[in-house]
Order: sequence, then structure tokens, then C-alpha cells
Amino acid sequence: MAKEAKSPAQRKRNQYVAAVRARGASGHNLWFVSPPQDPPDPPLILCSDVEFECFQFLEGSADLVSVDYAPLRLAGDGPRSRLRHFAIATTLEGHRLDIDLDPAGDGGSPPGRRVVDLAMLDAAKTRIQSWRAIIAVINRCRTHELSPVIFRSRHLIEGQPPITMGALCDQVDEHSALVAGAIGTMLRARELESDVDQHLWGPATKVWGRAHG
Repeated sequence: MAKEAKSPAQRKRNQYVAAVRARGASGHNLWFVSPPQDPPDPPLILCSDVEFECFQFLEGSADLVSVDYAPLRLAGDGPRSRLRHFAIATTLEGHRLDIDLDPAGDGGSPPGRRVVDLAMLDAAKTRIQSWRAIIAVINRCRTHELSPVIFRSRHLIEGQPPITMGALCDQVDEHSALVAGAIGTMLRARELESDVDQHLWGPATKVWGRAHG
């Protein structure tokens, strides 16, 4: 029986896997992700579950407005050491931070750097799981015009007590997936705050404007 022809996406993934294996790494725990602030293509390739969790951890770090994964992209096919220059971030105050991933680190970070280690990731399991879902929601809505939904949602949130996602979906006359995409987009832009560090993302998630006390 003739084998089915592979799609362009499958062929591209196989090329990535072959390149990773060629440099001596495992091809079994590859993650192909689209950072919400980046174009969807080419994807960012993460070579372990720890890198995948670090990605979600950083996307959900409320004090980081932007995260640039150029250090990982520029690393190319070279072998990755235990200590990896993972990203370059900008804080809410406008300061630049170099982000390193050191799974065996001791929790210390020199000035101008933030070192993410396994202990930090283990302590942020709820954030990581929440942002895995939020990133997926944002990326599913990339092809939709969310500006009107964001405008109506912002009107219901800013200057008001915390409101749940479920209540917003009831009050905004749009499909709930688009409302979730709008809220996820505003959370990623750090326009809103939420309780997803403590409670998993879902209809009961509470959001509020950054100025709300």
C-alpha cells in the first residue's frame, strides 16, 4: 500500500526534528510554539518540557510587558548548554532583562538578569497551566478582528470590581471564544490583571484593570 503524502507542515516538522537529532538532542520532546507577540511563522522550537514550561512562565509573568526569544532563535543548531540565554524581556518600568534558564539554579539572579530554575517553575504550576490555555486562545483568534470586542470588554472592566470571564461572556454580545481571545490579548499586553496565578484559567477566572486596587 502506498504511503500517504505528507503535508508541507509535516515535512517542515520532520526537517526540524532531523536538525535537532543531528546535533545530538532528542527529537521526542520538541515543542513548536507561536509566542503571542510574534508572527505565527516561523514557530519557536523548544527542545524540552522544561523549555516549554519556561516559555509559558515568562508569557504569564505580569511584570514583563514583552519577551523576545531571539537568543533561542539565534542559537540555531548549536548544542544547548545547561544554562541557556532564553530571552530578552522588557519590564513594566521599561527596564531590559536578560532571561536565563538554568534548571539546577539556586534562585539567585545578578543585576539585569533573571535566572529561571526548576524551583521557580514548580512553584508556578498553576500559572504555567493557565497560560498554556491563554496562549492557545490568543493564537486561535489571530485571524479575527478583536478591536471591537476588546473595546466593549474594556468598558465593562476598567474602574469596576473584578469580574469573571463567565460574566463577561454573558454581557458582551460576541461569541465566547472571541471574548476569551480579547481578554487573553489584554492580559498579555498587561492592560489587565487576573487571578490565574492562583486559579486555573476558565469561566471563573477574575480579571480587573491594572488601576483597580
